[in-house]
Amino acid sequence: MAKNNSSQAPKTRPKFWEAISVKFIIIFWFTLLMVIVSALVMVFMLTVSRLTMEQDMQRRVLSGVKANSNDLKCENDTIQAKGGFQYYVNGVYCLIYDANCNKVAGEYPEGFYTNAGFEDGVLRTTECGGKKYYIYDSYITFKNGRHAWIRGVSLTTTTVTVASTVAKVASYVLPGVVVASAIGGYFITRAALKPIDEITKMSDEISEGRDLSRRLNMRNVTMEAYILAQSYDKMLERLERSFDMEKQFTSDASHELRTPTAVIISQCEYAQEHDATPEEFQDTIAIIKRQARRMNAMVSQLLSFARMEQGTQKVKLEHADISDIVEAVCEEQAELNPEVDFQCAIDPGICSNVDITLMSRLVENLITNACKFGGKHVKVGLYEEDGQIYLFVRDDGIGISPENQKKVWDRFWQAEPSRSDNRQGSNGLGLSMVREIAKLHRGEMSLQSAPRQGSTFTLKMPKEE
Repeated sequence: MAKNNSSQAPKTRPKFWEAISVKFIIIFWFTLLMVIVSALVMVFMLTVSRLTMEQDMQRRVLSGVKANSNDLKCENDTIQAKGGFQYYVNGVYCLIYDANCNKVAGEYPEGFYTNAGFEDGVLRTTECGGKKYYIYDSYITFKNGRHAWIRGVSLTTTTVTVASTVAKVASYVLPGVVVASAIGGYFITRAALKPIDEITKMSDEISEGRDLSRRLNMRNVTMEAYILAQSYDKMLERLERSFDMEKQFTSDASHELRTPTAVIISQCEYAQEHDATPEEFQDTIAIIKRQARRMNAMVSQLLSFARMEQGTQKVKLEHADISDIVEAVCEEQAELNPEVDFQCAIDPGICSNVDITLMSRLVENLITNACKFGGKHVKVGLYEEDGQIYLFVRDDGIGISPENQKKVWDRFWQAEPSRSDNRQGSNGLGLSMVREIAKLHRGEMSLQSAPRQGSTFTLKMPKEE
């Protein structure tokens, strides 16, 4: 026979990018983004500073030459510099030439020579010895009609020096920005993903210890983390409630089923061990049949209750006359309980969208509960007020103490100390089912009771056309 391995999922190795933690991915992209931004900022600063320095140097050459233009004089056909003439100002070397382009005064920068001709008012660049220079010439006309030239020369390496300085600073700053970005991204990511780490840790602890009562209760976190933590706490609360209900259901169901099962077994053993008449056999069979029916009814109610509680019960809403439903159930219960005095105060023509089967069961359970645990008088009322439909069932029985009034809606709860000796034939599911049916119709149940003063169970539900 071939082995069935369909239930075993194939083991596949996760892809590389799937195996990387989210924290690492966030830090990596955050750091990469900061590196790109920092590099763009540095390039922008380098470009702007270079252009600024070039423009500043050009302005210095022009302003230096123009300032010296007013400090030249020509006496006896001799060109002379006045006292205010500056041969070197702000990195600009100024030279004086006569009209025939012969140098009169001034010196070029060390290592610089040129054969470039003169051009009035034109800023030019030239190279010499591997260096780049600015040259600017200004043609001067004196009052006596003589002419002269002033040439300004400046080295452009100043801008290169500034650019190299910026690049050097960037080489130190950029790694620091990268490291700071990585560290900052790590702490930011750790703080942002802290709820996930806490949830993972708590999930592992719950799996090991099975303690669903624990909660995250996170405070002083981001809004997203707070919402995530609250959702996780709500999920734990629902799980805890579900497990508690399951444990209660298992305990109560086993307790309730133990009695009829024990009765059936004991009757069978008695019939086997003792000689009995046909009448005794008939009594034994009747007892077994009664207990089996009780077990069957309990199992059916448990299944119905579980469907309603889990939301799998299909509710078939249809427009129906609730007054007719209540009257029909009252008539049926009056025939089944002739010893009880029924009083009905049912307003006619009250209609709404309801599940007729479930609504009939709700009314039946309330009246049955009143007949079993109430007195000899039961009053059933139905009326409409302010868009709400009210159904009440009142008895004059022993009543329910205040500390037990919330317990009546719990499954299998009964006021008798011993649920096993249940002479009324109740299994403690009727009122629990009533509350669930009311919820399915967007209604709510309430109870007013006091010891030895009877009880009133009231259904309040919205009227739907």
